[in-house]
Amino acid sequence: MSVIRRCNLCLRRTAMTEDHLFPQGLAIPGQRRVTQILHQINPNYRGRQGTFLAQNGVKKATLCADCNNRVLGTELDPALISLYRAASAAMEHIRYPVAGGVIFEGVNLNRVARAVAGHLLALDDVPRATYRPDRRLRRFVLDRRSGLHPALRFHMWLYPFHKQGMFKDLNHFEFGAKFDPMWICAFKTYPLAFGFSTEVQNPTFRLPGSLDLTAHITADDEQLFHLRLMALPIVDSNWPFAPHPKGGIVTGMNSSITTEPYVRAKKSQARTAKDATCA
Repeated sequence: MSVIRRCNLCLRRTAMTEDHLFPQGLAIPGQRRVTQILHQINPNYRGRQGTFLAQNGVKKATLCADCNNRVLGTELDPALISLYRAASAAMEHIRYPVAGGVIFEGVNLNRVARAVAGHLLALDDVPRATYRPDRRLRRFVLDRRSGLHPALRFHMWLYPFHKQGMFKDLNHFEFGAKFDPMWICAFKTYPLAFGFSTEVQNPTFRLPGSLDLTAHITADDEQLFHLRLMALPIVDSNWPFAPHPKGGIVTGMNSSITTEPYVRAKKSQARTAKDATCA
């Protein structure tokens, strides 16, 4: 039975459809263990909380059929999937640490950025109509005549790890530093990661290996770009869900998640492990 509520993207009240938070063309099929970074504890529940298994990708019913199928599925996701496939093919031929970089040709960067923003908006369990960062991302996705809001930055980096992550509304700060906290959201799945942030005032958070593409995000939805990402240095796999050694992260009750491949141990392996423990 379809749930009737407001769509996270267009905010229309209608029936919801299930959206793959990581489009199916981006991830290797298979069961994954999903961990909710922040969740409310139910004292009456005796099982493991905040973790569950997803058989065919992480899905949420937070978008209407039009936003899910037309806006993301037809108009934006193909550009994102095309870039990921090119990156996956390139990564097969990279040999660390001698590789100079990865070159991508004919990238529709504006549609890629809008697709990432759309899936980040779909992550929330309920739409936040008045929350300023979401309003800016929502307009960026739906209004093709507008570019990215001048208060936001768009970043891209190589992510040669198989643990996925989607993080919303992390505010990084460094103790004693005279800079405003940096707000950031991130979308990470092998082999690329993307982030929307506020201005990176603190040089500590200008990570080598991360490419700031803000200047190339425009209202031209057909413009193609050639991009080069340096293969080294590799951005820490935990970024941005890792605070500075002399800092911290402030966030609210968001829907941030991580996922990793889940393989059930064979019975023979389990018995061997048990015997070793007993010995």
